[in-house]
Amino acid sequence: MQNLAEVQWLIDRTKIIETIVRFANALDRKDWQKLRDLLTEEVAIDYSEFRGEAPKRIAAAEYVQQRSKSLAHLRTLHISTNHAVKIQGSSAECDSAYYIFRLDPTREINAQRLDTAGNYYHQFVQIDERWLICGIRQTVTVSEGDRSIHPALQGQALQGQ
Repeated sequence: MQNLAEVQWLIDRTKIIETIVRFANALDRKDWQKLRDLLTEEVAIDYSEFRGEAPKRIAAAEYVQQRSKSLAHLRTLHISTNHAVKIQGSSAECDSAYYIFRLDPTREINAQRLDTAGNYYHQFVQIDERWLICGIRQTVTVSEGDRSIHPALQGQALQGQ
């Protein structure tokens, strides 16, 4: 029986990591329906280190709409690695490292990028064999470039700087 539990853990771990990768790809491809499909109806978000806003709960549709607006003019590449998954019944957490490249192709060469790296802490709930994201916290270790290319950051300094 232990082997079956270990196999199930590996299956669930893979599904959780695949959900994070699909999340990143949906942002990069601007596939807003796919992004919405990966979220619970309400999501706890904490982007305080990046955006300077207090943590809050937000409807998934509003979360997707905000990303759609913020990323509309940007080309992005979200890289996710170092996935440490903890599963407890139908709940799970994944701590991972990220690097996000953001490019505004309409700007001059020296003012067209904003790159950040740090950690994501995703929370999940299992619903009908699918692992859905119910919480997202982002920390920032490195931020390089022009913060004004991101509409949600215009006029803001990075927390702690």
